[in-house]
Amino acid sequence: MNKKQITSIILNCIIFVLVFFATFCMVAGIELMNDSPEILAFTSSNLEAFKYFTVDSNVLAGLAALIFIIFEVRLAKGKISAIPKAVYALKLAGTTGVTLTMLVTIFFLIPQFGKNWFILFMNNNLFFHLIIPLLCIISFCFFEPMGLYKLSASWFGIIPMALYGIAYTINIAAHLNGPKPLKDYDWYNFLNGNLTNAFISIPLMLIVTWAINLGLCALNRHITKQN
Repeated sequence: MNKKQITSIILNCIIFVLVFFATFCMVAGIELMNDSPEILAFTSSNLEAFKYFTVDSNVLAGLAALIFIIFEVRLAKGKISAIPKAVYALKLAGTTGVTLTMLVTIFFLIPQFGKNWFILFMNNNLFFHLIIPLLCIISFCFFEPMGLYKLSASWFGIIPMALYGIAYTINIAAHLNGPKPLKDYDWYNFLNGNLTNAFISIPLMLIVTWAINLGLCALNRHITKQN
């Protein structure tokens, strides 16, 4: 086992542990920092937390990290000759998801929160919005050479966002005539209170996700080729 493989295993172990820890704290309603109403306003506890792509993408990244660890150990023991492309695809999908989460937080949510932007990096969100995404990017791009990849394979990375976007829109459509205003179901404010905006926001998010996916693949190939 070379240094790159050892580093990858260590980073993936850290990613998995942090995802498990942050998810447990969120579901259990454990606040790691200040528990003021302003900070609690952007958190959720119990299973309701899984309505956020932030949580879902991080859980996927954590599971991908665990599976990657298993195959890296098997590779080191000589039980397999190479890590399957499907495992790399899953790792790429997880990394793409949390990268999207981080970028949406920085470029979309922070401007909305104004002077209270720090709420986005408090408690579990410090891990979900920043630490875990950065670790995933570093791990995938610097220490997990996936080799040559086909352009068609890059579509795998947008599947999580596509599924979430469909479920997100259906949930809003199902509550159009409900007692609560539309914005209560559009928790990311992607549709801005108008369901027809889904025809713009959802395709735009998919394009952004695909661009991130391609960028990660290109960075992985460039960096690992240099080394």
